[in-house]
Amino acid sequence: MTGILLALGLVMTAATQFRMGGLPIGPGELLLLGWMGIAAMRYVLLAQTLRLSSAFRRVSIFWLAMVFSLCVGMIMGLAVEPFQFYSGILRDAAAYSLVLIFSLLVTLSLEDATERRRVIWNLVVLGSASLTLQIADGFGLVPLPGVTAWYWDRLRGWAENPNQLGFFALVVTLLGIHLAESARNASETLRAIAFAVPPFIAGIMSKSDSFIIGIMLSGALFVTLKSIIWIRTDDMAPTLKGTAVVLALLALPLTIAASVPFASAAFERFEEISEGVYGENDQGEVRLHLWAEAVDKGLEAKLLGFGPGPHLTSKSFKRPPPNKFEVHNTFLDLFTQGGIFSVMAFFWITGLAGIGAARAQAPALAGLVVGLLVFSMFHYTVRHPIFWFGIVLCLLEAALQSKRKSARIPSPVPHPTRQSAS
Repeated sequence: MTGILLALGLVMTAATQFRMGGLPIGPGELLLLGWMGIAAMRYVLLAQTLRLSSAFRRVSIFWLAMVFSLCVGMIMGLAVEPFQFYSGILRDAAAYSLVLIFSLLVTLSLEDATERRRVIWNLVVLGSASLTLQIADGFGLVPLPGVTAWYWDRLRGWAENPNQLGFFALVVTLLGIHLAESARNASETLRAIAFAVPPFIAGIMSKSDSFIIGIMLSGALFVTLKSIIWIRTDDMAPTLKGTAVVLALLALPLTIAASVPFASAAFERFEEISEGVYGENDQGEVRLHLWAEAVDKGLEAKLLGFGPGPHLTSKSFKRPPPNKFEVHNTFLDLFTQGGIFSVMAFFWITGLAGIGAARAQAPALAGLVVGLLVFSMFHYTVRHPIFWFGIVLCLLEAALQSKRKSARIPSPVPHPTRQSAS
């Protein structure tokens, strides 16, 4: 039951149009708070045994580094910045507190592989169902009062903007692929693929550039890692998997050679699309301006940051103090808040998650990390619970793989002691 509550909370956190009175709290956040309360009671009131896995230790180290760097940055900000955006500081402090506790409790609660897989199934099924309803709402089949499903020609469903929908759709799509790839039989594989289709369609309909790039890079990594796994684990000649890999590798040079005449046209088309995205509403110029100012702010803070909250005050976007702006880039937002230490901590935890998932032979989860990093380039993802859900899954799979390897290593047999002849 708690697994369903966790999955439903993650699904509803993407439904930001349902938030109350413009507050950053809605049904999803309330459901997650309820799940966190139940999970915490297991360990506090019921005295359930804590099993501190390597995943838990790594998440704890990350948050210790984040809290330290944000506190140091806050001291710097109070001393240097001319005015403070206190509402933004409080909002970030509350969001960080929520995802800190959430990520640690998820790491503890989902250490068991069976329970972890059950929760992933709950999230994929509920997420796919909700996105199916949102697609239907977009076509006027299941209209909901008070919800505007479209942002111009882009589907946003129950979210405030299409990119939020695309972010959620990316996670559910790749988790569905993970379930299909690790299924125990053909029936389970087909069910997982079927549940991954509506999120993929919703992501395409959102027209989110981050979704398109993220799903392409994740897919490329998935195919690469899956081929490597097949080559290492199967006898190549008699198996269908081995034959497919061999044919793909043999066809690769021919495919590259055949694509050369079309390369020029493809690059020209890519350039046209890039220029269109860059020039649309001057968003390319705006992003570069924000990124440049973020770098200047980070350097102004002596690489220590200015603490939680937004810190950009560019005159081209300026509102009367105390309003400030975010960078909408996770790396640069962390750079302005916690300085170089928080950025290094972020690269460390995501790197561990991605490499760990790849070593654990979970290519879809490794692709998920890539997709999360793509969205991090254009959005501030570290405050989203579903971001930490994905990272924790990868860390837990890596920890499980380490346990399996340790179990396969035989313990050294002591040599029998020689007894002297009497």
